[in-house]
Amino acid sequence: MDFIKKISNVLHSRGCSYLFFILSICAFVFLDSAKWAYGWIAAFYPLGDKFVPAMLGVISACTAVTFIYLLIAAIAGDKLKSKKGITALNIVYTIFAVLTIILFVYTLVLVMNLDKGFSLSGFANGIQAILPELIYICLALGIGLVLVFCKSGKKAWQALVCSVVVSALVTSVSYFGANSGGVADKASVMPVTLQTENVMEGAKITFESLKNGEKADAENLLADNDKCWTAQSPNRMPAEGFSDANNSYVEIELSKVSEINTAIIEEVGNQAQYFRLQAFVNDEWITCYQSEKIQSMRICSFDTVVSDRIRLSIDKFRDEDTPVKIKSIKLYNEPARNADDFEVTAYQWLDGDVPTEILAKGDAYVKNYARFYDVYSTVIVFAAVHWDENGDMNFGEAGEEKFAEELSALKEIISNRSNRNHKVKLIVTTLADGAFGNGVNFYMTEHWEKIADQTVAFAQKYDIDGVDIDWEYPQTASDWKIYDSFIQKLKADLNAVKEGSIVSTALSAGQLGLSKETYDSIDQIQFMAYDDNDTDGYQSSLQQAEDGIKAFVDNGCDLSKINIGIAAYGRPINTTPYWATWRDLKDANYWNSKYYTVEDADQIYEGTFCAPALAGDKTAYALFSGAGGVMVFRVGCDKTMDDPNSVVNGIENTLNRYVTNW
Repeated sequence: MDFIKKISNVLHSRGCSYLFFILSICAFVFLDSAKWAYGWIAAFYPLGDKFVPAMLGVISACTAVTFIYLLIAAIAGDKLKSKKGITALNIVYTIFAVLTIILFVYTLVLVMNLDKGFSLSGFANGIQAILPELIYICLALGIGLVLVFCKSGKKAWQALVCSVVVSALVTSVSYFGANSGGVADKASVMPVTLQTENVMEGAKITFESLKNGEKADAENLLADNDKCWTAQSPNRMPAEGFSDANNSYVEIELSKVSEINTAIIEEVGNQAQYFRLQAFVNDEWITCYQSEKIQSMRICSFDTVVSDRIRLSIDKFRDEDTPVKIKSIKLYNEPARNADDFEVTAYQWLDGDVPTEILAKGDAYVKNYARFYDVYSTVIVFAAVHWDENGDMNFGEAGEEKFAEELSALKEIISNRSNRNHKVKLIVTTLADGAFGNGVNFYMTEHWEKIADQTVAFAQKYDIDGVDIDWEYPQTASDWKIYDSFIQKLKADLNAVKEGSIVSTALSAGQLGLSKETYDSIDQIQFMAYDDNDTDGYQSSLQQAEDGIKAFVDNGCDLSKINIGIAAYGRPINTTPYWATWRDLKDANYWNSKYYTVEDADQIYEGTFCAPALAGDKTAYALFSGAGGVMVFRVGCDKTMDDPNSVVNGIENTLNRYVTNW
């Protein structure tokens, strides 16, 4: 009994309540910072997209209870034990203390992505996500600490008031510093290399839209300093067509008439939600580019315009009360370059656009459909090969004969492409899914060597150019080691049978547990730069690609092997599992990635896509950064190329601008 009493005394001490208070604060910060890691929660938890807000509410309750207990203990001191109702208070406190420990461990696992097994990339991403909110943990440490050591109730109250005031001041300074004209620490992205000079040299600001009392600061766009142009919102949504009366814009006069086909715009923060780049041509302002987000660095690729006057217009603000901070705008007339090895890879589902059914529609339809393969250089057939629990290959209910028939039909369709000089490689995804799919994590443990051998035999039998591996995802360190061994064996055995065989892997930036030696064995990495809704619901932004590329390189991957993913389907902003295709989106246009009335699965929802313009910008970023290329998931989700609003048209338009003899 004495031991239990001692444990109880420690549990109900000021020091212990302080510890639980800090742990609850940490849990709140961890969960709020874990958005990059928990995209799966809505699909697997009963509350769906309401799970995270509910958890934040529970954690807040833990924080309140533990802090109140600490405050009472500090004020009452030794008299606490004699207070009426203390037993009931102790019981409530104990329940929430235990809950705090559980929530702390759970949120730590989430933010560090430990549910997928430990990886250096997951740890690094977690630390990076926590750092911006570390100040709140520090403030909590300070507030709680003064209550622990105050010896009287009066001093405890005084210390608490002082701590709250100081915390408010520090938080205010931190907030306004982050939203000031200065440049905060920007997410590191891979640098881009352009071949021409910035035509903004010698330019001058001729107009800046201001409201009453605002200070002109657009000159900062022309200076190499740590300040920004502050675009102030007119506190109303833009009118239909984004009329100039409802925008914040700046006009720039260039030193001479120039040809322009590329812009690079840098933003501090994430406030711009729609912007336009205009040029004065033939006595009128024409829009040469428009899109939703800028963020750290936005590459804008567009058809060449000739002008000496440019306008950058911010049409929509994320928060009407928070200005947009634009650090710089640079303009180029980028010429075509030699990029023979640049990959445009696409996944193709034989059960989606069924090749035999396409052939049955006649020559005209086939030739139109085959225009895809004037752009795609590697086609990956997926969802055709399966495995049983014994590590034996099969082809599902349709059987191998049907697979062989459809594969042959696909080859025939590809042969109808317009440009026969454009080489198209054909590979097959021979391993897919993971813990939540068909059990890859389990049968790979026992049968990975057998699976590798059958994969090599399969590639040889069908005379394909290589294989793709889509293991989503290894869950433990042991799984990743098996993945390493599997890929290295697969590459060696494939090359022994057919020199130059391609080994491709599909990976996300948050799941990088492969070794440097394994990356060296891989020929193409299909970087799934999508399916990760940001704070505004965008699931395939350029920022996501930029951040992800940096994560790959930091993990030892060769930049030239990475294909940046482009989704040809949409995701609901509320993360419900209904995905409309770009092909079926009725009001799809070339520029916009967000749509407010998406019809799919007998419902209407708000969703985001990767519009052709954004697909073109991802292509430009891949080209200018030195990445291997881009990847589209998937062919059957896109509009055919006779529609100018097809995603692949955005890719082709960019390549026609920047690649010699594309």
